[in-house]
Amino acid sequence: MNASHVLWTDVAPRDGLQSIKDHVSTEAKVRLLRGLLGAGAPRVEATAFVSPQWVPQLADAAEVLSSVREHVSRLRVLIPNHRGLERALEHGMRNVLVTLGATDSFNRRNVNRSVAESLEELTRIVATARAAGCTVDVALSVSFGCPYEGRVEPQRVADLCERIAGAGVDEVGVADTIGVATPAAVASLLRLVAERVPLEQLSLHVHDTRGLGVANVVAAFAAGVRRFDGSVGGVGGCPFAPRSTGNVCSEDALQALMSLGATVDADLDALCRVSEQLERDLGRALPGRLYRAGVWHGVPVATAEASVG
Repeated sequence: MNASHVLWTDVAPRDGLQSIKDHVSTEAKVRLLRGLLGAGAPRVEATAFVSPQWVPQLADAAEVLSSVREHVSRLRVLIPNHRGLERALEHGMRNVLVTLGATDSFNRRNVNRSVAESLEELTRIVATARAAGCTVDVALSVSFGCPYEGRVEPQRVADLCERIAGAGVDEVGVADTIGVATPAAVASLLRLVAERVPLEQLSLHVHDTRGLGVANVVAAFAAGVRRFDGSVGGVGGCPFAPRSTGNVCSEDALQALMSLGATVDADLDALCRVSEQLERDLGRALPGRLYRAGVWHGVPVATAEASVG
């Protein structure tokens, strides 16, 4: 893989749909998944094994996965605990995501545990997953700010990322769950975290709540991060964080990265068609912009050598 290649995980089927109150049919979810895979998305977060009481939109996780079983090598699912891992393994999953809050207040609202309790369970999850040939990624939620505790100290985030990496996970994600990060804050925090965790192991998950999602992705790319999450059409948000609307839009952010010399796996035109179909399935316009304007192929891009330096 060249130094400018980006691994982009599209989280629309899980993080994108989980906070939508109107019922989304299983058929529409499978159509979204197949569309993303067909567009060349290297990895798609398909669903989550969580309690339907807390996230009713994802109650059909098993049915959704059974419809795309042949693509399991490119799928990831979210799990809240060890029981969620067991269910994921029962369905043949080989990559799972665990979310862990950077603050106790958020973590308790999200998974009903303290941060210390979640870290303890993470060790058990990694051991079980590794024995089954399954990789574990972790997203550290509210890394830039918590809706209940306010500003999160960067040193705390760096310490937690180091502990998470030490548990043996494959990917350590820094997540701006409520969309308060700025490009300067992203660059600063990632420099601090990179002193504890190898850059190639770090990922960034940002929301576009305050309009800086794409800029924050660009700042992380400039800082050396090559793993990102986003949602086709910019759909989604976190149901456990008030007013945290809008994941960064996959095709909008990928367009910006490509203009800087990044290489990507997905096809932007195809992603735009996925967004168009999702708009029809949801019956509403999506936050993303590129799918409405169309890909403009006349823009010159930087060379990989110039952008990576």
